[in-house]
Amino acid sequence: MTEATTNAPAGGTGATPETRSIVVSLPKHEITISENGAVVRTITDFSTGRAGHLTPLIPDGKLDPVLRQRMHYSSKYKDKSGKGAAMPFALFFAGGSGCAFHAGDPDTESHGCIHLKMPDAEWLFNWAGKHEVALQILGPNPLAKNLKTA
Repeated sequence: MTEATTNAPAGGTGATPETRSIVVSLPKHEITISENGAVVRTITDFSTGRAGHLTPLIPDGKLDPVLRQRMHYSSKYKDKSGKGAAMPFALFFAGGSGCAFHAGDPDTESHGCIHLKMPDAEWLFNWAGKHEVALQILGPNPLAKNLKTA
């Protein structure tokens, strides 16, 4: 069983009792899903954004309460046949980044989304349901150190 730990950012309050929350630690490569302060699932097999398309850091956010789609097709990125890339079990981050948790190849870096194995994506989608879900994506992003800065 995974122990619950608090990794709240400086000045933040972290998860509070009677809440649902997802904390993505990019340095640890770990997603911790909690309900009412208790860890209900930990996911370590996932991928995030590649260099030039890094997954956004979100110190104190939430899942978009409306953009939750069992089957979403990207309007920006295409699959090999030229159709919108499939994003099963899409849970979009609030704030308009266009990024989401969704089923995808956890061995392939994304354009900013978090790719989960199909069973994990389906579980997370069902767990989130229509509930308000707090979201933290914490860095630093290990890929960012490979980028040159001006």
